[in-house]
Amino acid sequence: MASLIKECIIIAALTLIGAAYSLVGGFSPLPWAEPELAAGEIQLADAQALEVIWLDARPIEEFEEDHIPEAIFFDEGDWDTGLVRLMETWLMQPRPIVVYCGSESCGTSQRVAEGLRAALPEAEIYSLKGGWDAWQN
Repeated sequence: MASLIKECIIIAALTLIGAAYSLVGGFSPLPWAEPELAAGEIQLADAQALEVIWLDARPIEEFEEDHIPEAIFFDEGDWDTGLVRLMETWLMQPRPIVVYCGSESCGTSQRVAEGLRAALPEAEIYSLKGGWDAWQN
């Protein structure tokens, strides 16, 4: 009987330790759960399912080395030229626009996408979650 009480106390203590850890450390996302997207982001698989216009916001050297097929180079520093290139394609056949940069942490694609949303409010514009790294993996 004493060993049963001792085992119950140990189980209760371990349960409390686990609950306290979950409350303090937060719950981990489930491995099979979809990763969270920021506003205006799109997953690679979802973008590939659409017939999108790809905008490459990486430096010109990286674009010239390799890029997504049919991607349009968009230099954030030369906004007008990039916008003209985009409009030449988008006005002929309006479709979703996906901007990507070098990696998930680069931030350029989000800035370009925000600027394009202001310039083209009727367009469907996303930034690619994971950027070029997502395409290569």
